[in-house]
Amino acid sequence: MKYRREIDGLRAVAVLPVIFFHAGFTAFGGGYIGVDIFFVISGYLITTILISDREAGTYSLWRFYERRARRILPALFLVLACCVPFAWMWIPPDPLEDFARSLGFTVLFISNVHFLEHSGYFDVSADLRPLLHTWSLAVEEQFYILFPALLWALGRFRRGKHVAVFALCAAASIALAIWGAWNLPAENFFFTPSRLWELLAGSICAALLLNRPQMRNEALAAIGLALIVGSLFWLGPADPSPSAYTLVPVAGAMLVILFAAHETVTARALSWRPLVGIGLISYSLYLWHQPILAFARIRGWTETVPGLIWGLIALSFALAVLSWAFVERPFRRAGWLPSRQAVFGASLGGIVAFGAMGFTVLALKGVPQRLDGKGPEAYVKLVTRDSTVSRGWTCPGGEAERPGGLCVVHDTNVPSTTIAVLGDSHAGAILPAFDEIAAMRDIRVLRGVRAACPPLLGVYLVNGGRSAQECHDEVQAFAEDAVARGVDMVFLAARWSLYVKGDLLSKPRRFMISTDPDNRRQSDAEWFASFETGLRKTISHYRDAGIRIVILDQVPQQVVLPINVLGQAILRDLPEAEFEDDIARSFVDTRVHVELMRGARTILVDVADDLGADLISVNAFFEREGRYAWLLDRALLYTDADHISAPAARAVAPLLDKVLFGNAPM
Repeated sequence: MKYRREIDGLRAVAVLPVIFFHAGFTAFGGGYIGVDIFFVISGYLITTILISDREAGTYSLWRFYERRARRILPALFLVLACCVPFAWMWIPPDPLEDFARSLGFTVLFISNVHFLEHSGYFDVSADLRPLLHTWSLAVEEQFYILFPALLWALGRFRRGKHVAVFALCAAASIALAIWGAWNLPAENFFFTPSRLWELLAGSICAALLLNRPQMRNEALAAIGLALIVGSLFWLGPADPSPSAYTLVPVAGAMLVILFAAHETVTARALSWRPLVGIGLISYSLYLWHQPILAFARIRGWTETVPGLIWGLIALSFALAVLSWAFVERPFRRAGWLPSRQAVFGASLGGIVAFGAMGFTVLALKGVPQRLDGKGPEAYVKLVTRDSTVSRGWTCPGGEAERPGGLCVVHDTNVPSTTIAVLGDSHAGAILPAFDEIAAMRDIRVLRGVRAACPPLLGVYLVNGGRSAQECHDEVQAFAEDAVARGVDMVFLAARWSLYVKGDLLSKPRRFMISTDPDNRRQSDAEWFASFETGLRKTISHYRDAGIRIVILDQVPQQVVLPINVLGQAILRDLPEAEFEDDIARSFVDTRVHVELMRGARTILVDVADDLGADLISVNAFFEREGRYAWLLDRALLYTDADHISAPAARAVAPLLDKVLFGNAPM
């Protein structure tokens, strides 16, 4: 196959946005499309090689898989080997289980299955997963297990036949991807059948170009590059992927491959020496960048060391150059392991070794024994205790009296007040406070909780798939049941900022809300307008029924995962004074919370004041010297970055009791 410098340049255009996107640069909101471009390039190159070998009579399945092993495994094994000791030293038991499972699944090339199964609201954050990026390697290798069989079935190369079959298979995959984008968006991202069309797009390019001169069209090549670059800024983390939107960068990559002959302006631009150089090391660069960024975030360095992110990117480049020069090239050129048997033997050995390592640590539940003899005993117990936390979405006394209705959490013979606690998992987290209040007063407490579902009427999660309609319907059922039961007070609690502004680092579309379920691309002003509309409709519904409405202001979101910071401090066996200082430095600054809630809190204040609802806050309980603490008196106040713990909920019960049943303002 003739070498095309512009393809290596295109690799650079693919890998750089991925790195900047994972580094948190918001300008590259669509940086994740770099993986889609990689898929197109891979499909083009591999299909060209396979069909050319078949036509030349030199095709061998064993030879093909030897090439794949030489190309993929040496650098991958090196990166995994470097990750393991840092994971062992720095990752506490619970998240180490996730790392260990991803390690075992990575060497089996099914890590996309692991991340598909563990991509929920309460799973480990993507930023803290060193091996998250290996999902794309898994998808690619799964494709290359199936693809040779398809080529065999097609028989002798006929351009029209091959293009038609590739196009039909791609069309089916695109249809599945579009359906998945709106119905199961989180799972769809990692689902191999939803990604096959991107690799097949490259296969179509290969079939169109095989055994004919490179096509040349300045305009189409330039349009292709413009579609790719434009997608980096037009798309964002809120947009589902893969979806119909992904057609734009994929089409761009196809146009570049098909029409950017070496004499075109586009090809000359992509053949610029620095871009070609980055393209040559792009595989190693892709492998190194995610673990480096993730481990730095696990240690909390990216939040505390200004400008560190640039150093981490530079380190990724340096390691990529070294691994390309001293690992990738020698193995690919058969300088090391010259025989096929040696390649397969070493590959199997690495797979078995890393697989055994990962699944052993998983079976040992993250090896909590690593903490033995380190750190204050009270803190060790916090890390090693059972971390299973009830979020309040199961009825303690059995099912609700009506489908989708409220269930009783506390009851008494003659209740003085009936309270309905409604909301997302933040409402579930505050429920232990009502255990304390119920012990002091004759009250009935009902609960209606659904995770990642705002307790607002008339709004939809714009990309929640089937769960969006279920959320809307369940909130409506809770509201109707509250009125039917004659509750005296509705207590609303939620992670309000998530539904209008997103997370501290991103704006995940599946949690944004709109009054129109089909309007999934809105401006910031429209997100806020939908939030205000839903809030007004909700308060009016309960007020018109004579029900008092109390809204809990959002509890602060931490910038770290508390259990990670605590576990790392123990694993490093710090002296107690340094231990506590290390923890205190990780508490979120109050200004960060104010900025996160900007806009949403203004709406909460204004609408509550306008419609006569009570807006209350317990955040003062967490405040310590300009920061919001997640640890107090050796007790964890948070179960993760944004849900308060049961001890914290019980601790704020007197504050809630005072405002709910006393006269003092709060």
